[in-house]
Amino acid sequence: MKTKQLFYSLLFLVVFFYGHSQKAKAITQEQFKGLWILDKYEAYDTLAGKWFTETSRMGYVGYIIFDGAGHVAVQITPADYQDFNLNKKDSSGMKVVVDYYSNNLIYFADCKIEGNVIEHKILSSTNPESVGAILKREFEIKGKTLLLTPKNRLNGAKIRMKWVKLP
Repeated sequence: MKTKQLFYSLLFLVVFFYGHSQKAKAITQEQFKGLWILDKYEAYDTLAGKWFTETSRMGYVGYIIFDGAGHVAVQITPADYQDFNLNKKDSSGMKVVVDYYSNNLIYFADCKIEGNVIEHKILSSTNPESVGAILKREFEIKGKTLLLTPKNRLNGAKIRMKWVKLP
């Protein structure tokens, strides 16, 4: 009888402490709060089993601001975006501003966290087609570094974005 009582007592303690430690690990909106700057894009090499810098996106500039209450603002631009010539004309003499807008991603979204996935439900965007879309990204926070890995793949490649929190 004592063995059975001891077993249930130990089982209770294991479940209690396991549950307690899981709650302590839960990520909150507050941990995302603040301004983050894009450090780089990375792609996963399935043969080597490791991440490497995605060279076609070197120099991209990006910012994310989390308000800590479930809202986010994002801007990502290519490396040469700030040098785009708004007065540039095509062969018909028309100003080529489509490139200007299509290479600049800005959106505002509601965000929610479930486990290690963050969802951005787009409220407003420079791309009208994306309004209402839900972007899902797996995340990992390591100190002042935020790794975001989109659930969808781009051209078959698994990519992630490395962000650094600014003071």
